[in-house]
Amino acid sequence: MRTLLRVLLPLLLVGLLTAGSAAAFTQNEFTTAESLDEGMTQAGIFFTIGDLGAQDYRSLYPAFRYGLGAFFEVGLKFGVTSFDAGPEDKLGALIGLDMKYQLIKATDDIPLDLAVDLGFDTTFISGDNASEVTFSTIVSKGFPLMDRGYKLSLYGGVELSSMHGGSQYIPADETNVFGFAGIEWKISQKFMMIAEMKFGEEDLGGIGINFEY
Repeated sequence: MRTLLRVLLPLLLVGLLTAGSAAAFTQNEFTTAESLDEGMTQAGIFFTIGDLGAQDYRSLYPAFRYGLGAFFEVGLKFGVTSFDAGPEDKLGALIGLDMKYQLIKATDDIPLDLAVDLGFDTTFISGDNASEVTFSTIVSKGFPLMDRGYKLSLYGGVELSSMHGGSQYIPADETNVFGFAGIEWKISQKFMMIAEMKFGEEDLGGIGINFEY
């Protein structure tokens, strides 16, 4: 655990200090490092508020995750983005997918879950689009709240983001590094709430709910 922290904390600090200078239509992670069991599905809806300097954007989208087994899971999201373009708001579409692999499952010796996530998001606004490729490292720790398995999970990590686009609304090509931290509260066996902050060239935050079945 100490070795893991020695690796991740410097990466987080360096990332926050070296983030790129261009705006990025990025989204929250909204996932812990713990993988879904094979055949299990999560379905939820999420809301993000992002900051692009003097402007801002808001995203609302449903998302689905499916456990493939062997610590793999995939995710899909699609929805809308509202972008403050000065005198008027521009309404756009958002679609994204990702694949997560859990590297370490919490044990008595290593009481943390560790995963990596590869994602691709695209935002369409006024006929142009911004595409973002991300690679994230996620660490999380779950705290059971009662005997029936309900729990609170704290998570965080570092994300490398490569943005591609270019127009009056879409930022030019740029690479950014973000840090993020969140909390997931599993209220019942099938229902959970999640909140997250993401920090870097732009700061953003979001909330969401998930159902498992």
